[in-house]
Amino acid sequence: MAIYHLTATVISRARGQSIAAAAAYRSGSALRDERYGGVHNYSRNRPSTHAEIMAPAGAPAWVHDRETLWNRVEAAERRKDAQLARAIDISLPAELSAAENLALVRDYVAQEFVSQGMIADFSLRRSDPQNPHVHILLTLRESTTTGFGPKARHWNRKSSLFEWRQAWAERANQHLARAGHEVRIDHRTLEAQQSELTPARQLGVGRGRQADDKLPDYLKQRVAEQQRIAKENGEMIVEDPTVALRALTRYRPTFTREDMVEFLRARSSDGAQLEAVLAAIMASTELAALPAENGQAPRFTSRDLLEAEKSLAKRVATLAKRRGHLAQAPPEADAALEYLLGDGDIKALAAVPGNECSALLAAARRVWESRGLKIAGTAVSRVAVQRLRAVSGIESQTLDLQEQAWREGRDLPTQQHVLLVDGAEMIGLKQLERLLAVADKSHAKLVLIGDAPQLAAMQGCSPLKSILAAVGPAV
Repeated sequence: MAIYHLTATVISRARGQSIAAAAAYRSGSALRDERYGGVHNYSRNRPSTHAEIMAPAGAPAWVHDRETLWNRVEAAERRKDAQLARAIDISLPAELSAAENLALVRDYVAQEFVSQGMIADFSLRRSDPQNPHVHILLTLRESTTTGFGPKARHWNRKSSLFEWRQAWAERANQHLARAGHEVRIDHRTLEAQQSELTPARQLGVGRGRQADDKLPDYLKQRVAEQQRIAKENGEMIVEDPTVALRALTRYRPTFTREDMVEFLRARSSDGAQLEAVLAAIMASTELAALPAENGQAPRFTSRDLLEAEKSLAKRVATLAKRRGHLAQAPPEADAALEYLLGDGDIKALAAVPGNECSALLAAARRVWESRGLKIAGTAVSRVAVQRLRAVSGIESQTLDLQEQAWREGRDLPTQQHVLLVDGAEMIGLKQLERLLAVADKSHAKLVLIGDAPQLAAMQGCSPLKSILAAVGPAV
C-alpha cells in the first residue's frame, strides 16, 4: 500500500561526512574522493534500480558525471564545518511500476528542485517490492553556466520543506490517479487528518530483521516502541472499528479484504491481534460490501462514504435548480463560456489545461466581476493555484487551506461569490461533498474545472465524473 514518507537532512563536514561517500552509497557506485583520498565503492552490495542526474538548462556538461560533480561541490566549500548537500529520502508508491515511479520522480525533481536552480542526483531502489524508495541529493548552491553560484539560503527555510512535502503528495496522487489507482497519500499529520490512530514509528529496518538479536540497541528501542504503538492502535480498533474504516477510506475509497489486511498489519502487534481487529471490522455495521464485478475479488467501502455519495447527488440536484447568478455572455462567446455563465449554481467542465482554458476562465471572470460578483478561487494543488493566479488573474489558495479558513469562520462565501475550483478531478468524495455543502449553505455559485486528460486516465476513480454526467455541458 502506498505510504507517505519524506525526510530531509543536510550532508555536513561538521558531522564528519563526505559528499563523495554519500553519493556513492546512495547511487550504489564507486566514486573517487579527491578531498580525503581513496575510493568509496558500494557497487556490489547496494546496486540501484536507476540512478540519474538532472540539472537546469545551461549547466556545464560535467555536472552529469557523478564523481566530478560531487568532488567539485566538495572543493567549492572552504569551511571545516561546511554544509555540502541536502539529502531527501522518499517512499515511492508500491502500486506503480518501476517505469511509472521513474516518471513520477523525474516530474517531481524537475518541478520542485531543478526549476529552482538545483542540481539533483537521484537513485531509485526496489530491492524490497513492498518498499520502493528514492534517494535524492541536491546541491546547496545554484547552478550556473560555469559551475556554482552563491548558496541559496532560502532553500533552508522550513516553509520550503513544507512545500516540498506537500508537492510530493500532490504529484504522487496525480500519477497514481493517472495509472488508474484509487489509493491516495497525505502529507499532513494524522492529527491534521483528524485520525485517532497514533502514527507509526519510522524504523529504518525491514520486518525480517526486526527480531534479530544483533540489532543495535537504538533500533531495538524503535522496534519496541513501534510494537507498543501498533498494540495500542489495535486495541482502539477492536473497541471502535470505525476508527480504522475512516483512516482506510482516506487512502482507498474502496478496498478488498487483502487491502484491509495490509492496512491493519502495521496497526496490530501480532497475528492474534491482527485476526481480532479484522474480525471486528468485518462484523461492523459500518462496513459496506459493494456489488461483485466480473468475478473480481469482493470490494468494500464504509457506510459513511455511501451516505456522502447520496448527499453529494442531492446537493448537485439542489444547486443545479438554483437561480440567481445568470450572466449575459458577450456576443463572441463560445459554447463553453456560455455554459459557465448560464443559469444554475453548479457548473462542471473537463478542459485541457493550457492557453485556451486560461482564456476561458479569464473571460468568465471579467463577466462575473462586471456583475459585481466576487471570485473565490481554490485548487487541489499548488500548481493549480499558481496557474489560476498567473493566467486567469484569480487569487486563490489550496482547498485544504481554504477549508481550514472556513472551519475557523474566515473567508466565508456569500451569495455574491463564485467559487471557482481548479483540479477538481483530484478531490475525494467527502471533501467534494463538503465543498458542495458550503456552496449550498452560502447560496454561492460553484464552478468545478477538471483536467480532461487526467480525468480520462482515472476511469471511474473521480467523483467529478458523476457531477459532469449530471450537470456538464451537452457534447
